[in-house]
Amino acid sequence: MNSSTEPTGVDPLPPAQVLALVSDALAWPLLLLRRDGSLIHANLAARQMLAERRLLTLQHKGRVLPADSARRSEFQAALAAALQGAAGEPPQQLQWALPTGRISVSVTALRGPADDRPMLLLALSPEQGRLADLHAYAAIHGLSDAETRVLLHLARGDSSAAAAAALHVSAATVRSQTVSLRRKTGHPSVAALMRALAALPPLAPAAGDGEK
Repeated sequence: MNSSTEPTGVDPLPPAQVLALVSDALAWPLLLLRRDGSLIHANLAARQMLAERRLLTLQHKGRVLPADSARRSEFQAALAAALQGAAGEPPQQLQWALPTGRISVSVTALRGPADDRPMLLLALSPEQGRLADLHAYAAIHGLSDAETRVLLHLARGDSSAAAAAALHVSAATVRSQTVSLRRKTGHPSVAALMRALAALPPLAPAAGDGEK
């Protein structure tokens, strides 16, 4: 008897086709780019987005750019920063405000053994998904409600002063809560904490923890 678990008489799908099917099943748009920003592959959600020219669009020679020209400078800067970063660093994060809510755009470089021709992986997710990740992170590390609210503001890029104003508390209170949440999460600085938050889904570092 054939002890293999593979059905007999059926050719297995090529790995690339399997990966394409898996990515098409995801609700979040995923795009794989060359280092010059031209498109290699887009999953189903991303192809629909590109076809409708929502958020991202295809330009000359297949280059992917934000549909809103005002966002193109920061987008290209994020691509460049991801390519220049060391292997294992957290993704570059962009937060785009839209009439329907905020969208998180993660950009990470994928490097092979030679690291000579890295590719770029883009993942887009709604703010609701990002908030769920942050709340889960806070719960895992035992943050209080007040500390979680500070964490959410810091993750959005707010300064301590801006977080204090938004939360209607003193700057000293936010500083104290920041020290506490850093201690609970085990990070020596706010910058280190932000790198850890950037590595939350949808993309995580390919290797390493980004704490260098």
